[in-house]
Amino acid sequence: MTKQLELLAELKNLPHFMAFVCEEAREQGFSPQRRQEIELVLEESLVNIIEYAYPSKQLGSLTLHLKGAVKDQLRLEIRDRGVLFNPLERIDPDREADLMERPIGGLGIILMKELTDDMTWQRKNGENCLSIIFEPRHDQ
Repeated sequence: MTKQLELLAELKNLPHFMAFVCEEAREQGFSPQRRQEIELVLEESLVNIIEYAYPSKQLGSLTLHLKGAVKDQLRLEIRDRGVLFNPLERIDPDREADLMERPIGGLGIILMKELTDDMTWQRKNGENCLSIIFEPRHDQ
């Protein structure tokens, strides 16, 4: 099973992307709390792509692939043809630093790392490809 949704990278399409993934998580039996975590990660990654991948308000597409069924896993790949950006290379901000001394940004990527079970990035065929794996959290 592979499902795909490709739309313009625009905020107005965010609900369509969210529904596409969240419906699959519901069908696979993920708990409501885990589905909320999936939504947070998805929203963080998609909004960043929509806002920053295509400079000068250039229109570009964003593609979501739900990869083949692996028991107890939701496997998602997010692709865009925007500016090269590997979120996993970004240095995590110092969470102990005073708020006024911290640089802006980076906390969303920390959230993504903490709420996913595996996340990899690669650039292939001119696309940013962020692969994310979610597993149910059995402690919930």
